[in-house]
Amino acid sequence: MEKDYQFDKPPLEKLFEIAKKIKKEGVSKRYDCICGVSGGRDSSYSLYVTKKILGLRPLAVHFDNGFNSEISVSNIHSICSSLNIDLETKVADWETFKNVTRSFFFANVPDVDITTDIGIFKTMYEIAYREKINYVFNGHSFRTEGLDPLEWTYMDGLYIKSVFKKYGKGNLKKFDNFSISDLIKYKFFRNIKTILPLNYVEYDNDKVIKTLQNEFDWQFYGSHHHESTFTKFCVSYYLPKKFNIDRRKTDLSAMIRSKKISLHEAKKKIKNPIVIEDQENLKNFILNKLEITKEEFDEILKKENKNFKNFFTYYNFIKMFRIFVLILTKIKILPKILYLKYYS
Repeated sequence: MEKDYQFDKPPLEKLFEIAKKIKKEGVSKRYDCICGVSGGRDSSYSLYVTKKILGLRPLAVHFDNGFNSEISVSNIHSICSSLNIDLETKVADWETFKNVTRSFFFANVPDVDITTDIGIFKTMYEIAYREKINYVFNGHSFRTEGLDPLEWTYMDGLYIKSVFKKYGKGNLKKFDNFSISDLIKYKFFRNIKTILPLNYVEYDNDKVIKTLQNEFDWQFYGSHHHESTFTKFCVSYYLPKKFNIDRRKTDLSAMIRSKKISLHEAKKKIKNPIVIEDQENLKNFILNKLEITKEEFDEILKKENKNFKNFFTYYNFIKMFRIFVLILTKIKILPKILYLKYYS
């Protein structure tokens, strides 16, 4: 990734070249790109770069899963209002989303928040397809986030169907799932490209937060992924407690590789346990909202841990197309980060 995104030119020059092409293709359209926004640091800064620095005309897209914090909602509206960016929010059908998400808890797998991730991807590409927009901007940065192992976070539409069939109730008709047919429709039929703008810029977490706070009425929410109450619960309580998964490891490892932090500093940080002040209230809020009783949750914590390999998924199908996917990353149809996630 460093080779692909090396700073052999002045910072932002490559991104300006991409923006020039996007402007040319979108000259007759109301918007020339889609930007996913959650109210978090990375997506907010990505939106800032897209509009204020590159001069593009983005449509900001938000997927509301019912767990937005007040800070995240405030951040979204503040940055969109200040930059005069239109915002479209897709609100998940709550009963369906609740039933799908709770089924992942009863399945005893760590991927409980992929229902949101799938919804985000589906919403962005669905709107891009409708608006005839060929570029979707994503706020991921390999230098500060890295990748979770597949056994920590695996995501595909068939996996969701398989887990829901065994542990869910109702149906998936109103769920924003992402299938192989969606991939073909959005990526091959329409050729919608994913742009990761933060890979092209010198990205420092503290400087980014200061920029957002100075430019907008933007508030920090305490830690990475804590802009959503559900994700905050997952990464700070549920995953460490049940699976011994500490997602700070992938973030810190990425920053070590990018020389943003030393190994010694990272080890000191990881020794400190994850502490959230409102832990019990947060847990009760999440469980009540998902209609999981305290007794059921205690039982979930005791049960044997599983992962995606215990269910039907597209994984074996995906493995067959390794060379094909690699070629698609070479010609920029698929992001290389996707190839690294599933094959490296």
